[in-house]
Amino acid sequence: MQSALALRINRGAIARMIAAGSLWGLTVSAGFFINAILQCRLPCPEDIAVVTAICIGTGIVTIGPIAGFASRPE
Repeated sequence: MQSALALRINRGAIARMIAAGSLWGLTVSAGFFINAILQCRLPCPEDIAVVTAICIGTGIVTIGPIAGFASRPE
């Protein structure tokens, strides 16, 4: 008998983790980009790239496991 909390890592879970984390990161970085445009008129492309990379990485690490291991009650 398996534990109810056993994690099953398969390709579908990994794909959900990466997709959800990336989508979350892109959404947050878009918000930061809009905020920078409203405040400074024209942000630097390097700033946009760095903030986007950090947001996507953070999204994959934080939101990814929630999306990857979420399961419906049986």
